[in-house]
Amino acid sequence: MLKNTESVYVPALDFGARLRRRWTAARTVAPLRRGTNEFLLSVSFDDVPDSAATLGAAVLAAQGVSASWYVASGLLRKDSPSGRILDAARIRELAAGGHEIALHGHSHANLALQSTTDAVFDIRRNINELSDILGRSPSKHFAYPYGETSVALKRALRGEVASARGIRAQSNGEGQDRLQLGAYELSPDPATCSRAEAAMAQAARHGGWVVLFTHDVAHEPSPYGVTPQVLAQLLERARSLGARIMPVGEAFLTLAGQPAVVSFA
Repeated sequence: MLKNTESVYVPALDFGARLRRRWTAARTVAPLRRGTNEFLLSVSFDDVPDSAATLGAAVLAAQGVSASWYVASGLLRKDSPSGRILDAARIRELAAGGHEIALHGHSHANLALQSTTDAVFDIRRNINELSDILGRSPSKHFAYPYGETSVALKRALRGEVASARGIRAQSNGEGQDRLQLGAYELSPDPATCSRAEAAMAQAARHGGWVVLFTHDVAHEPSPYGVTPQVLAQLLERARSLGARIMPVGEAFLTLAGQPAVVSFA
């Protein structure tokens, strides 16, 4: 939920903006066809700060876990409020380690404020930039910068991406919009971890797909990141609850009956 490289994004909080977000979230344009009786967990990182790709990746490796990395290609090697963003070599290292390189737009702009034509162009540029880096297509799973979207944009993305992740704190199952997946933010605020743990416990009891997201991973994280200790503890807690931990794309495919657009190679 970061603006670009220098400043912090502050969402509009007036009544009209809040109403538009609620209305957009309530309009399902591409529902998941099936749910799951299992507890599925996906860990994801946005932007992606280099600390997440190094210290965070080390925590994941120690747990034998692969994650999803939503990369904003226009931010590479730039400074951000969550730290310096990773470079192309680091992206290739993550991919070689079995991680999912996913989409976060090229410009990291609020795409809800752009025309759908411009927004789709930005995402296609993101795909092309990451394809050049990887030597193959990236995952066709996308995360909205700042979590901001619109009904028109969701509709425009139906044939462009397999899924689009938002930032609303909710789990995913049958009927959930694949173009506005729910996710639980992790930050230094203990309340965010408590919400994530509660969602994991609920999914362990009744089944469901929980997606976690954060930005940097540091011993003194930014307001948008977590410590390696917190990340490790959440993963250990998930395992104790019987979670199957996998990247977003793999979890999406696990939910039977999803459309063929999920394929990425």
